Amino acid sequence: WVTDSSDVIWWNDTPIKIDWPSDKVHTFKDPGFPYPISKGVTKNSRKRTIKSFVTHWDVCLNSMSCAKVLVKKNISVHFCIDNDGTIIQLHDINDACWHAGNRNVNHSSVGVEISNAYYPKYQSWYKRNGFGERPLITDATVHGKPMEEFMGFYPVQIDALKALYKSMHKACGIPYETPDGDSTVRSVTSGKYKGFVHHYNVVKNKIDCAGLDIKKIMEDLKNGK
Repeated sequence: WVTDSSDVIWWNDTPIKIDWPSDKVHTFKDPGFPYPISKGVTKNSRKRTIKSFVTHWDVCLNSMSCAKVLVKKNISVHFCIDNDGTIIQLHDINDACWHAGNRNVNHSSVGVEISNAYYPKYQSWYKRNGFGERPLITDATVHGKPMEEFMGFYPVQIDALKALYKSMHKACGIPYETPDGDSTVRSVTSGKYKGFVHHYNVVKNKIDCAGLDIKKIMEDLKNGK
């Protein structure tokens, strides 16, 4: 299902179509790809089985900053989504990236870091750099506890995430399912869960991505939206 006019992402050196604008998809195979690549990955010689997709926020101002932090910390993630909705693939989906803080999940998942500096004090940076004001999340809970106000994602970032979810569903067979609740889930931490999850579903001390309604995204995708 790859066509000459499609943009693609990569799994085991095989192109996978992604339904997103041609100027908004960049991968590690692009000539002159500007993003640094972390060495903190586990390479696989055979095509791996992918069960889940883990969604993170990067607590960085943009995806270039995120990529640099990943290199510095010797960790990794497959995708980033920048402030303008650009999807960046840093690693082949066949690589087990060190993104989830859980060995079982790392070996059976794909991960994305969505650009969001999180703290409202950075609103002025986003407005000054032409991205506009981010929505503020005021009623989120995680691990059963209310959170202080924080910045949410731009609508274009949510649309990019939907496009990425859709490609992962079609290519890897990840079902349009997500856990209930706002905390860790045993089937997720064991690496057995099949579906789309928050980082907080994997690790008890993580809060990303509180306020992101993955269940609503799943319903939209099931209904062709």
